[in-house]
Amino acid sequence: MDEAMTDDILVHKSGTIARCCRRAREEYEKDPTTFSSDLTRQDAATLNVIRAWEAAIEMGDYVIGNARLGLPQDEREVISLLAEHGWIAPVLAEDLKRTGEFCRAEWDYQQAPLPALVTILKRGLDDFTLYAQALVTGDRINTPGTNL
Repeated sequence: MDEAMTDDILVHKSGTIARCCRRAREEYEKDPTTFSSDLTRQDAATLNVIRAWEAAIEMGDYVIGNARLGLPQDEREVISLLAEHGWIAPVLAEDLKRTGEFCRAEWDYQQAPLPALVTILKRGLDDFTLYAQALVTGDRINTPGTNL
């Protein structure tokens, strides 16, 4: 694929992440004091966190495929491979994996704990922004063990 197509795909997914994060944040910030008792707002926020996660994984799969970094077996491995090869910082990778655990619980029809959702809404949404920016710009970080 040419560079312009790569940019278009990553920019589109980055836009999806930004929209989902904005919507999730809006649901919480309408009134944080009533969020824990408003299942409709919780559901809307959760759905948008999951959508952001899915777009992030699709971005990662795309970068991994184009850079030929390996064949990840699951979402956690997508994030791990990107960190191992210097696309994202290891600390960011660990934070994103925790968000992925929340999403996995929701996908498996288990109720993820409300405190986990609130933590993601307060702090974890910025992780998605950092991740998307890193993949769109392609600015690699120098980490031990990478071939940069």
